[in-house]
Amino acid sequence: MDIESIKNRIKKIFEELGFKDVFVGEKKYQYLVYNNCYCKITYLEKLRAFVIESADNLTDAMNGVLEDGDLYYMDISEDAMLHQLRRDVVAYYMD
Repeated sequence: MDIESIKNRIKKIFEELGFKDVFVGEKKYQYLVYNNCYCKITYLEKLRAFVIESADNLTDAMNGVLEDGDLYYMDISEDAMLHQLRRDVVAYYMD
């Protein structure tokens, strides 16, 4: 299991849904942005899971103040995890 390739597949899902890759603030934090939703994909090694961290405004995004979303564990098939993640991105981050 190559974590970087799975992370790239997750990023591709965001891009297919209309998110843009953007750098913000002095620290140049990298986000996937849709309207006023700033998302970041993080892998948590100890949990063997991905989490989508998000901010709902530019100020929080520039300051790195993010809320954690659901965890997407790698103990299920990659395709099943990506399918669930896609459904959640539409439901939670695209309103």
